[in-house]
Parts: sequence; C-alpha cells; structure tokens
Amino acid sequence: MSSLKRWRRVDGRYGPLGTLKTSEGIITFPLPTALVEQLRLVREGAEVLIQYTGMQTSKAGRPFKGFEVYVAGDGMQEAPAEPREVSAPADSPRFGDPAEGA
Repeated sequence: MSSLKRWRRVDGRYGPLGTLKTSEGIITFPLPTALVEQLRLVREGAEVLIQYTGMQTSKAGRPFKGFEVYVAGDGMQEAPAEPREVSAPADSPRFGDPAEGA
C-alpha cells in the first residue's frame, strides 16, 4: 500500500512528536492527545495511514482534533482511497498546539 508510512514517536521540547518516513522524506509533526492515544499501541516502525477527521467533541463537551489510524498487518481492510468529507468551521485550525486534546 503506497499510502502507508513508517511510524516513529520522539519527545520534543514542547511535547510528543510523530515522525513518518515517507517516499518524499521524513515528516515530523506535533501529536495531539487524541492521536497519541490511538498510536500508543502501534509499534515503532509499523506502516500506518493517519487520517484527520476534523474537530470533534468529547463526552465531557471539550473539542478535540479527531483522527483515524490504519495499521498494516493488523487485519486492516483496504484504507480509504479518498479522504472523508469533514465538516469543521472555516476558522478551525488543521494543526495546532500539541498540548491540545481530549
């Protein structure tokens, strides 16, 4: 699956960072709490597909950034070919402070 990338977690100065090794090179990005929770059980070096699903509301009523994580070899069905439509406010940031989360 060409859309899968190799996953690795590192700790940055301001919180956890994710690193993906892609065909274009290495990408490092802040990990929101919701994504950290989903990636906790993914082994380092595993091939993953991470898809942003938009802003969501927790059971406690707090907004958080939602993600879907697909892991190769975990009985993963075919990953979605196209990103899903996300209904989020136009002024909603796509990426933000890694301390944000659930």
